[in-house]
Amino acid sequence: MELSKSFFQEEERCGFLVTEKRKKIWAVELGLLEKFDEVCKKHHLTYYAYYGTLLGAVRHQGFIPWDDDMDIVMFRDDYERFQAIAPQEFTEPYFYQNSYTDQVTWPFSKLRDSRTTAAEKNFAGLGSSFHQGIFIDIFPLDSAQDPDDARTAFIAEMQNLLWIGIMNPSLALQAVMQEPQESSLKTFMLDYLRKDRTEKFRVFENYNLTAVKESKKVNYVLSEMVLHDCKSVDRDWFRETVYLPFENMQIPAPAEYDKILKECYGDYHRFVQGGTAHEGIVIEPEIPYKEYFSR
Repeated sequence: MELSKSFFQEEERCGFLVTEKRKKIWAVELGLLEKFDEVCKKHHLTYYAYYGTLLGAVRHQGFIPWDDDMDIVMFRDDYERFQAIAPQEFTEPYFYQNSYTDQVTWPFSKLRDSRTTAAEKNFAGLGSSFHQGIFIDIFPLDSAQDPDDARTAFIAEMQNLLWIGIMNPSLALQAVMQEPQESSLKTFMLDYLRKDRTEKFRVFENYNLTAVKESKKVNYVLSEMVLHDCKSVDRDWFRETVYLPFENMQIPAPAEYDKILKECYGDYHRFVQGGTAHEGIVIEPEIPYKEYFSR
């Protein structure tokens, strides 16, 4: 991606000093998004800016000045199609990373740039054997529980049980053993818990795929079950797509972005200057992660 020299100049935005280095980090992420967008258009896949990236697009027409990441979402069906084609579409210097490429348990994925470094504390011991380039995050949107709807309540219960079966099998087993002996759920879960981590993760994702259109509410499943950092939102709010200015690009967003941002952040026009979601990560936009770990 070609950016003007002026883009990289240090400047103050909203009372926050954006350094040249932060601009270089942003430039890497914009390049990743440009490549991601190219692949999505090629395969007719839909995605949206979300979380802080959506907030930045609406409020700042670009990055939130004190932020240094990019978040996008795709509905589960497009996300699974994307996962299938990504290993062939992203070659050096790009790397598509998910729970099948590395021994991590993430219900989302990352697109990374190997010419850079984003060294995370949790993976420091793995060094360059674990890809640690600067990244953008890609989150699947799944069905979430609708108020007072027994069918979607069961979907949410299964999502939770399958996830616990991956993260804490003994706890899942305790829950399953309370089911009646003839219960089909018990039979299914006992078989599920015998599988290895990768097989269980495939079952978890396939279950979400089968339920992708079963609710009026949607969310990133970990936000729904564990993090509680962003509320579920109406599926209909994604019915139309609009394009919003973001630095030097136009990025897709749900047409009802105002409703989504109010649901997630309340009065989102009020500035709350804080840290990045990636506090504690060593980020070097001009040092390849393999070189960084070889020092």
